[in-house]
Amino acid sequence: MPHQEYLQEAGGQFAHASGFRGAHLWFVALIGALCLLHLGAAAAASSSPDDLSTGTLAFTRIEAARSDWHAVQPPATGWVDVTLPDGWARRWPGFDGVVWYRLTWQAPPNSPPLAVTLDYLNMAGALFLNGTLLDRDVSLVEPLTRAWYTPRYRLLPAPLVHEGENTLIARVSGLAAFSPGLGRVTVGDPHTLAAVYARALFLRRDLQLYSLAVTATLGCFFFTLWLMRRGEAAYGWFSVMSLAWWWVAFNEVTTTPWPFASNNAWERANSIALIVYSGAFAMFIVRYSERRLPRLERALWAVVSIGALAMLAVPHTSIATTRIVLALAAAGIFLLTCSAFLWFVWRRGRMDQRIVALSTVAFFAGGAHDLLTFIGVLNGNIYFAAVAAQLQMVSMALMLAWRFVDSQRRVERFNDDLNRGIAAARAELWQTLTRQYELEVANARLSERVRLAHELHDGLGGTIVGAIAELEHAPEPPPPGRSLSILKELRDDLRIIVDAASSEERGEFALAGQICSLRHRLMRLFEQQGVACRWTLEGLDSCRLPGARGLDLMRIIQEALTNVLKHSQASQAEVALRREGNTLHLTITDNGIGFDTREIAPGGAGMRSMRARAARLRGTLTIESAPDGTRIVLVMPLDVTVAFAR
Repeated sequence: MPHQEYLQEAGGQFAHASGFRGAHLWFVALIGALCLLHLGAAAAASSSPDDLSTGTLAFTRIEAARSDWHAVQPPATGWVDVTLPDGWARRWPGFDGVVWYRLTWQAPPNSPPLAVTLDYLNMAGALFLNGTLLDRDVSLVEPLTRAWYTPRYRLLPAPLVHEGENTLIARVSGLAAFSPGLGRVTVGDPHTLAAVYARALFLRRDLQLYSLAVTATLGCFFFTLWLMRRGEAAYGWFSVMSLAWWWVAFNEVTTTPWPFASNNAWERANSIALIVYSGAFAMFIVRYSERRLPRLERALWAVVSIGALAMLAVPHTSIATTRIVLALAAAGIFLLTCSAFLWFVWRRGRMDQRIVALSTVAFFAGGAHDLLTFIGVLNGNIYFAAVAAQLQMVSMALMLAWRFVDSQRRVERFNDDLNRGIAAARAELWQTLTRQYELEVANARLSERVRLAHELHDGLGGTIVGAIAELEHAPEPPPPGRSLSILKELRDDLRIIVDAASSEERGEFALAGQICSLRHRLMRLFEQQGVACRWTLEGLDSCRLPGARGLDLMRIIQEALTNVLKHSQASQAEVALRREGNTLHLTITDNGIGFDTREIAPGGAGMRSMRARAARLRGTLTIESAPDGTRIVLVMPLDVTVAFAR
């Protein structure tokens, strides 16, 4: 599911009605401002010389004649009568060059100051009054000055105005492919014509510059936004659409074909920009509607590519026809896209999509007028699409911005919800960890009790058992100091238990010293019961073990030898402890009566304690017993980093 669609479903169509109302009010204000601009444009367009009942002079005759590119004087022959506005492409098809327009008028005696206005001349030209130059464009040969959309206003110098007949000559340089000709010309009162010129200049230049500034700003802004949010394809296509339209509209204000070497190359690029604009517009509408149409999109860009390649490949003589075909193709793409979009928003569209749809209808009206003017159905050269496009561009940009802001608000609310969820999860985790801590504390206490029970059994228990056995087998009462000796042994075992509790803090100890102390106490018990016990210690001089590991090892030895005294009825026992590399090997054997190893599990705590200690030592404990004796083997690894003294 697309991100925007998820947000729509998650939060409703408009989560903040007040936010949308604010955007709606801005949109209405913007429409009002653009409507004022349109009214000004309409007023400028409606102020034609035909509407001026006073203050203008009528031309008695208007004629036109052809000449070559480099002619500096009007031809003597070839003049034909024409009416203004005039386009010579139909009269002289395929003619590229210069056409002279001769306008004759009568000045009354004591004529007041006069001025002249030209709606346009296409492409470049010069203006003469009674043979004297009044105005001239920079370049009258290719590359021609692109003054085709520029109105002109000049005061007529009083010395040049003759009483009676006067001749105004316009030298127009143009190319047949680009609707060459001369627009309406008016001679009359300077103040009246200055007002007409100001309105025309506002429509043809100032309004276009405003349009270009808005288009470029929106295009660059959303292009930057798309670079930061690549997933928002609508932003990218809107920027492509805006920048392509900027190139199309720039055609109406530029006065040079730069960066191209000729006007033919410029017009080719302008037509390509128009077809690219239509394709980008269609892609924007599709993405803005949160749709993907792979087949139609491939077909669309196939048409755009073919049109662009055709515009680049056709010869100069076919440029006019190809431009018209591309303009019709672009209009067709635009019309089909608008129709499909209107149908879509009518059925299931959101409010912002409906606003965009209405703005495209307004632009389509201006575009239809311009298309009819471009192909010659309407007479004139005033184009409204660049102005009408602002209503479309700004409304689209406003709706995109509104969606962006709304998405940000949803993300902010999501972050707030996420923070609340994190806080709740942290509280729950704290409770869980608290319970876990309490359980671990309880488990640690239980483990300590079990360990203490094992220590009491293996330590004090063994000592007490040995003392009892000694007293039972003594042939005569023990000497007076024996009771004190037994108490000291119990004290020593108790000290071992206490030391084990703090063994981690005390660090390591020498294994040989601990084993010797244990051997001394156990040997005395064996001697008292008449059991021979032989000890073999190898490689223990430099061996050091942490307190807990050393204690576990000694308890295994103590428990095994205590069992020999208690149960085996052995006459001799042997203990061998040696180091082999990084392991310790403990072997305890006796020649007693043995026992059934299968009954170890249900036996007493001693055997279970030995196995538990072997597991803590990460060693393996093997018990082999037969009627002629028992053999216990422990193999435990040594951690080199802590087991051996450096």
